[in-house]
This record gives sequence, structure tokens and C-alpha cells, in this order.
Amino acid sequence: MSFLTSLILVLSWSGVAGADDQSEEMAERIEMQMATPDRHRFDLPRDEARKPFETFQFLGLRRGMTVMDVGAYAGYTSEMLAAAVGPEGKVYSQNTEEVYLRYADGYYKTTMDERLAGNRLPNTELFIAEYDDFGMEDELDMAFLGNLIHDFLNRDGEELALKFLKEIHRALKPGGVLGVIDHVGDAGKNNESLHRIEPKKARDLLEQSGFVITAESSLFANPEDDHSLMVYNEEIYRNTDRFLYKAVKPLN
Repeated sequence: MSFLTSLILVLSWSGVAGADDQSEEMAERIEMQMATPDRHRFDLPRDEARKPFETFQFLGLRRGMTVMDVGAYAGYTSEMLAAAVGPEGKVYSQNTEEVYLRYADGYYKTTMDERLAGNRLPNTELFIAEYDDFGMEDELDMAFLGNLIHDFLNRDGEELALKFLKEIHRALKPGGVLGVIDHVGDAGKNNESLHRIEPKKARDLLEQSGFVITAESSLFANPEDDHSLMVYNEEIYRNTDRFLYKAVKPLN
């Protein structure tokens, strides 16, 4: 059974958003992108953990949208977004200059350069900008923030975290969506060293930044993760307990 067929069966059985024509087409585009012979070696082991179609379906992503992958790093999600929005859509694959040029001894630059070489993803633009200075207002239909809001808070502090989230808010169109995934942390634990965040703290940051959380998904829930291990520990790597929020910029 193919990825597309099994996914449509799951959607039909669960009633999650329905298996309408747009959903089927998006699943098909993602499946085709996953099967491209020039796909980056970085990506294949991440498919099961990232669940791109189910995630984008939950967030309401549609063909032709303009989206930003905030903190794209090596660009896995950027490539999946590129397939999801189709040739009429637009993807900004955002990294800060520091991440792009200096993190991991230049690994992210090398990977992104390979990913975008030869106009391989023609609807995707490498977007080098600081988190507090995108230079956009009311331009994006959707933004995606994967496993990064914990760094905004734990590494950069609450004041900067709010500044960064408000910049995403400014870049979104009224009614635009921010999808947020991150590793669940518990109160009283050293979430900074564990690379986790309490869901309540994430919600508070989003709400203080002007977003309304309209839906929450258990797509990435894992009750076997007791939130005590660092997320890169081999016992839990790529299988952490994670929350997924759909946060909306109000129309007014």
C-alpha cells in the first residue's frame, strides 16, 4: 500500500479534515517529492517522525499559498512545503546568517545549497534574515515553527521570544496561520538543557504575541516519553512527545 493510499484511508477513517480533492493532490505531490531520485540524503530518515502531510493538513495548508519555514536549518520542512503548495505557491526558507554560515561547521549552508542547486525547488527562496527583522507585513498565508520556540524562550529569553513571535505575526496576513511544534517539557525540570518547553509556556508566548490558538493536535504525542531525557538522546531521538498548535493571526 502506498503512502498516499494508506494516508487517505487513515483520514477517511478518523474523519480528520476529510480526504477532499485538494488533500489528495497535496498528499500526492508530497509523496512524489519524497520519491525524487535527487532527494537529499538528510531527509529520508525523518519522514516518519515529521509527518509532513498530516501536519500540513491539520494546519489547513493549500495549493498556491505563500509560506515561510522559520528556522529552516537544513531545509527538510522547506522541501515538503514546496511540494505541498505546488508550483503556484511560494516558500521562504528562512535562516539567520549565523545559523546558515556558522552553525555545525557550515553544514546547514552546504545542505541548503545542495537542496536548492540547479533551481531544483523553483518555488523556494533561501531567505537569510534575523528572527526580528523579516521586513514583511501581511504577506504570508502561513508560517511554520518547528522545534524552535523552546530555543526562543530558553536560549534567547522571554523578551526576545516575544519579539520574534511578533515579527512572525506581522509577516502573516490577517487570518494567517502559524504552525508550532515542539518537545514537551515538565515544570520543575531543566528544560533548557533538555531542549524542551512546557506547553503552557508556549501557549502563553503565542497569546502574548497576538495569536489565537484555534486547534491542538495529538499527532506527535508519545506517552512513553516521560520528558526526562534530552531530545537528542538516542532512546528518544525523533520520537519525543511533542505538541502541535494551530495559531491564527486575527482578522482585526
